Amino acid sequence: MKYFFILFCVIPIFSWSQVGINTMTPNEASVLDIVANDKGILIPRLTEQERDSHLADDDPATIPPVGVQNAALEAGTLIFNSSANAFQYWDGVRWQQFYYNPISKEGNEGVVRIDGSSVYGNLHRQAFTLNHSSNNFGPAVTLSYSYPLVLAPSPTTSWPENILNPQDSDIYYQGANGWRLKENTVPGQVHVWRLIVEVNGTSGSSGSMMAVLRNPDSGFSVNAISLIPGGINHLPNKLTFYFYTIADEYSLSENRGYEILLSATRDVQVRIESLTRISMSKD
Repeated sequence: MKYFFILFCVIPIFSWSQVGINTMTPNEASVLDIVANDKGILIPRLTEQERDSHLADDDPATIPPVGVQNAALEAGTLIFNSSANAFQYWDGVRWQQFYYNPISKEGNEGVVRIDGSSVYGNLHRQAFTLNHSSNNFGPAVTLSYSYPLVLAPSPTTSWPENILNPQDSDIYYQGANGWRLKENTVPGQVHVWRLIVEVNGTSGSSGSMMAVLRNPDSGFSVNAISLIPGGINHLPNKLTFYFYTIADEYSLSENRGYEILLSATRDVQVRIESLTRISMSKD
């Protein structure tokens, strides 16, 4: 009789496809349905150190396979980070954060401006010569930086809130296929890129400079052309180029991203003044 009673109690547990707490009619589309009108539910609360020690760290330089990661950790794991005072979930590679911004209601828009690289503690801006080819655009030179980057101070640089612990690699990183510019990792988000260059040429006739933003892996390419004024009274000049991109699987996939190439129809000296990425609000 005892065995029959135990079996009778166990069978319903395995036969129900939904589990209800405080309800006898759990929602049929849910595995677990918790009903209450006077209480909440507590998600496991971990400090930043506890999360990094027991689950996985979030440092791009040490995340798996180099860094700490619990072998049982799977994408979708949810915690409350008591150090950051925010809910976070593991996406399979990094910890991502839930935000509610009372102004934007999104938390994924932001601005990052690269002013150059830090070399022995000093600001270094890339400088090079562009040569023409029979009055046509000559060989292109690729825009490049080195770590650490020098970013414009806040509030000009205001990282999107969905990026935890912003790193240089969140906008410019070296993958298996070389250095690439990176969008904010929100599929479908629109980005505006603004490139400002300083040009010193000869006192000859005017010419043109072309900037090309491209994704070498997908073949996506967009160019912008700006006039280089002629005459000795026009030196130096600052030229501005704008590009628009939309984050998708062709640009957000591992080791993918964009590069910028410059060419000119005149021989000119070029210095990169700044590169700005503007991440537009995405619903």
